Amino acid sequence: MRLRLRTRVALSFALLSLLVAGTVSAATYVFASWYLLGQRETSALTRAALDSRAASAYLTTGLDPSDALGQIPSVGTSQPMIQAAGVWYTSGVTVQPDALPAGLLEAAKGNGATQRFRVADDAYYVVAIPVEQGTYVEVFPMRDLDRTLTWGGWTLVGLTAMATVAGALIGATAVGRILRPVRRLGVGARRIAGGEFSTRIDLTGDPDLDPIAESFNEMAEAVQARIARERRFSANVSHELRSPLTSVLGTAELLEARSADLPHREAGLVTVLVQQVRRLSHMLLDLLEISRISTDELTQWETADVAALCREVVAQRGLDPGLVVGDRPVFRTDARRLERIVGNLVENAERHGGGLVQVLVQREQSSVTIMVDDAGPGVDEGLRERLFEPFTRGESRSHQEGAGLGLAIALDQARLLGGDVTVTQAPAGGARFTATLPVTLEES
Repeated sequence: MRLRLRTRVALSFALLSLLVAGTVSAATYVFASWYLLGQRETSALTRAALDSRAASAYLTTGLDPSDALGQIPSVGTSQPMIQAAGVWYTSGVTVQPDALPAGLLEAAKGNGATQRFRVADDAYYVVAIPVEQGTYVEVFPMRDLDRTLTWGGWTLVGLTAMATVAGALIGATAVGRILRPVRRLGVGARRIAGGEFSTRIDLTGDPDLDPIAESFNEMAEAVQARIARERRFSANVSHELRSPLTSVLGTAELLEARSADLPHREAGLVTVLVQQVRRLSHMLLDLLEISRISTDELTQWETADVAALCREVVAQRGLDPGLVVGDRPVFRTDARRLERIVGNLVENAERHGGGLVQVLVQREQSSVTIMVDDAGPGVDEGLRERLFEPFTRGESRSHQEGAGLGLAIALDQARLLGGDVTVTQAPAGGARFTATLPVTLEES
């Protein structure tokens, strides 16, 4: 699964911070270790050289090695030793002579030798220098320095981890600030896609982001203006055609009323004329309604009994109100728009779906669904999305009875109420048109 952009940027910042902080911490640790160890060893070597000279001077005067060690002033926690004639003399028991590194005395012949070694878990630094009658050995504990380097190393590890977390937070914050205007554009685009053509993006004063917002607003204004022009054109055409069409329809109905006095051929032509004029009149009414939907912003909210409204719609079309089954939700909605939605879905079932089978009303947790089932063959999946576009009709045998505007009107009305209309396969085999409306305020 591909990670989100914010996560990827945060991980990139974290990785970069880890790399930089890790490199700096490692370099700091290596340099500090080298420097402190070097200083410690130099100091120990200088101290051992001075002590070895003092011990050699005391041995030259004839003092016993034990007495010579006693004359050496004690500085710090080092442990001096003298090996003379195969016998070890020491002033302490911190490190036993047999714990010294093998080959140390052999390597010390000539100019002396130094070596690091460990006894148990403690680190030591030993200096061996040839003296009169033997070898002077001084052991310096490195425990404090080793502990300091250990704590320093863990501190650097902790700081590296903190830098990594800080880098991730900085990356997430930075990309969040960068994506915030993009999200605003996305929200605006979704609103425009949902029909809110008046949506605009506020300018923030950012010289880099404001041109994008201005371009978006210009696009939205152009889309709104074009759609408004198209709707005004449709409304004007429909309005101008309505008066002459009413006259034609009246004349055609008058001829139909006297068709019994006409010859059979002419009577048939009058019948066809009346059907087509009525269809054209219905189409003009639908076009007028579509042109008013987006401009009519007044929503008349009132308490409505959805099941009762559906039964009334079914009864008005000469059908059995008992076809309405299910729950009886009561909530606030625009009854006029809801009646138009249900009416168009019922008329679609009657005209193009082989007849209405049932209207099922169900109350969900935060919505109400109205499912209209018909007795037709159903709707192919490839046609379900396009079916709600204006002038789109299915493969019904009754194309002459409609212009393909009813479902488009139902969808637009449902979206104005915050809902949606979809089509699926009914359990009985026909098509099921489902109108889903949100429950904004339920009445008890």
